Amino acid sequence: MNLVEVERVELTSIVDNYVDILLPSNEIAKRPKLVRDWYAKPQLIAEHGFSTEIGVDVKGKMRTVLYDTALESKTAVHNAEALGVDLSLSEMLVLSHGHIDHTAGLSTVKKKLGRRKVTAVLHPHAFRKRKMIQDGTSWDIPPPNRKVMEQCGYEIMERKEPTEILDGRLLITGEIERTTDFEKGLPVHYAEIDGKLEKDPLILDDQALVMNLKNKGLVIVTGCGHAGLINTVRYAQEITGVREVYALFGGMHLTGGLFEPIIPRTIDELRRIDPKIAIPCHCTGWKAVHEISHSLPKAFIQNSVGTKYFLNA
Repeated sequence: MNLVEVERVELTSIVDNYVDILLPSNEIAKRPKLVRDWYAKPQLIAEHGFSTEIGVDVKGKMRTVLYDTALESKTAVHNAEALGVDLSLSEMLVLSHGHIDHTAGLSTVKKKLGRRKVTAVLHPHAFRKRKMIQDGTSWDIPPPNRKVMEQCGYEIMERKEPTEILDGRLLITGEIERTTDFEKGLPVHYAEIDGKLEKDPLILDDQALVMNLKNKGLVIVTGCGHAGLINTVRYAQEITGVREVYALFGGMHLTGGLFEPIIPRTIDELRRIDPKIAIPCHCTGWKAVHEISHSLPKAFIQNSVGTKYFLNA
């Protein structure tokens, strides 16, 4: 894929697991300003969900897409309004995968996106009914509802293959190849396939977004990173032909007892990749975030809901 180089990338954290209104800004991360009157405007909300606005410079104009819509139906819209983010400027919606903590705001977000039709790009498996089953306990993971999405005004684009958007400046990876020997997915994950509940550890609908920042390298944004962070980076390098990785942003799914054992291998590979910016979010988990901050101290930036990142060539 001949991914066009861009001069600027802007990432706005609309929904994430954590908010800290006292974090300082720096030249890359701009934090929301404190409001003197606590009730003058809505306060930002954190939850176990994810939503990010991604802006890419196209011939001097920032063009944006929305990546995921969070867990609670109104959180993404609430935070966008608190931040002054105009969702109607987003040209399309991309879903990282079909889990509810990334899709529950679809209907509410569509109202703010405006326009009669909005393209929503997702992998076909995103519509599968799923569960997690562990130690005799089962949790449903409701998928997005195709009929409701269509009634809301989404034009659904189902793609397994890589897809270029925004005039070739932003790449949706589609289904990510699994090449590492330690990123084996979620073993307690099941899906309904042809009417039968079957093991579905790989969660093949997981997809990332990739940009090529001029003179610096790839900017890779993940939702949950179910494909594995290192698998995702390697695949982005393979399909773009660009080896240098400038920035990693998003969920890296290293939290909990099932994934903490692979943190050391992930960190070792991250050191080899040597990203200049590393911003773990969502399901990365406390232990992994702290390992990243210790192992890549110059690259690490702590995320918080409302932070806007300015990445320039």
